[in-house]
Amino acid sequence: MAERKKEEGNFFSVKPSRREILSFTALGLGTVALGACPPQKGAPELSSSGALVVRPKEIDSVLNNPWMGWGLWAGPIYFDGTRRSLEDNTTGFGDSAALFDWVLLDWMWADLEPREGEFQWSELDHVISYWAGKGKQINLRVWVTDDPGWNGAPGAEKVCPDWVYDSGLRWHDYPGEGGVKKQEPDYADPSFEQVFLPRLKNFLEALAARYDKPGHPFNFLSCMGYGQWGEWHTMWSKYIWPSKQVKHEILARIVNLYADTFRHTDMAISYCFDTFNFGALEGDIKTEAGSTIDRRYRLAWDDPEDFKYRQALDVALARSFLLERHGFIDGLRYTDRRIMEEEWLRRGLMAEGDWSYMDVKDHKTHGTLDENIDIMLEWHSNYGHFYMDAPACKRAMQEDAGRFASGLKSGGLGYRLVLTEASYPGALAPGQLFLLKQSWENRNVGRCYKRHPLKLYLTDNAGSEAYSEADTSFDQTRWIRGQTYELTSVFHLPRDLQEGIYDVRIAMTDRIGNPALSLGISGGDGLKRYRLGTVRIDKTVKRG
Repeated sequence: MAERKKEEGNFFSVKPSRREILSFTALGLGTVALGACPPQKGAPELSSSGALVVRPKEIDSVLNNPWMGWGLWAGPIYFDGTRRSLEDNTTGFGDSAALFDWVLLDWMWADLEPREGEFQWSELDHVISYWAGKGKQINLRVWVTDDPGWNGAPGAEKVCPDWVYDSGLRWHDYPGEGGVKKQEPDYADPSFEQVFLPRLKNFLEALAARYDKPGHPFNFLSCMGYGQWGEWHTMWSKYIWPSKQVKHEILARIVNLYADTFRHTDMAISYCFDTFNFGALEGDIKTEAGSTIDRRYRLAWDDPEDFKYRQALDVALARSFLLERHGFIDGLRYTDRRIMEEEWLRRGLMAEGDWSYMDVKDHKTHGTLDENIDIMLEWHSNYGHFYMDAPACKRAMQEDAGRFASGLKSGGLGYRLVLTEASYPGALAPGQLFLLKQSWENRNVGRCYKRHPLKLYLTDNAGSEAYSEADTSFDQTRWIRGQTYELTSVFHLPRDLQEGIYDVRIAMTDRIGNPALSLGISGGDGLKRYRLGTVRIDKTVKRG
């Protein structure tokens, strides 16, 4: 993209066609009416240099886009331990769930590989295919260690397959929710590296061979392999590590295993706080003065850099993982906020409710839905979810559809890109450069953290494409709310382009050049292309 510079030439340096005169007269831009009619929002104007200036009308309707939005939940076992059928996870939602852009799939390793080397993909395939067919992205979270249950419910009976333990993996028991005995791997025991990790590697490689391919529907996969609830901690089981160094080294091996296995899919990791159990339970660790340190005090004054080291987050961040923060809104702590403030400009963030939508509505003790959503927005979240299974989704659309819709409007989750002004020459000859000057703003709290090049289209009266080209230098990944971004895209008209008047359209495209993003402006054609105006292609036009 070039720096902004003065356009030369005059739109009326050649005789305008009848269609052009009629179109510009209708817009208040005829040669007689130029000085008499005030410009309308979205209607082209003429600059002093003869360029057409367009200020598209901004819209405030719901925008569905990739890499952001509200999430649904599906899986064979809900967090309360109840089983869910294929119908529950698909058609049970009733419709396409238009206010939700992605689906969190929780699955258990024990269900996918009940016997070593024998995989059962059919249900997972079906659910992924169903939701991908409705335009949803997928966050796949395969639990591989344990599940302590939640709020009195026992959770999943089996997470890590029995055959892994039977192969020699050491473990220890702990009391789960509802008094149910649970077991977790002994992470610091040699059997974790000798037995668990090689078998996890084989499973992840099989998972990657099936799903980790170009064009997959995943927005990200969650890095599991340690702790409870997919949150990268052992606060429930209170696992005791020998030292910070041992913990860092083992968790780093897990992080690198996921990063090395999945080459086409983004990985995400939780940055929830963890225990301080090194050598003993944190409540038993004495200071030099012989006293103990309250856990809340430790969390309030924890060193973010030391926390990143203990959790191997330093390794995950270096490998470009996205960040998931579970526990909104009553579980947030100092280190979390510091990491969020440092990292939201570098990677996408996901916010998961500490309590489900149903719990927020029925318990009346977890803050209001508005308060939960507002803090998710305050934390610059691209993604948000409240364990929205089919019954919760139906209730939410009856009672709170407006609130969830507002999260996809201006000021909401992720990004909302608005072209506030554009200008380009009104007439060009085949073979000349087409310079499109632009001013953009992002209205929402996060970022479009994936690059989507800007593509220019010239289309004829029938809407057929006569020419298109992408500006591969275009990069919106750093655009944040409150800033204006001015840039110029340079396109190369072919020498054999037929003369005539063409509609000028733009789109933000994916890696293979297809329009991918919905913009916060009018003029969309249903294909995520946006009409700016017209241009006349005429061999007699002289410029420069």
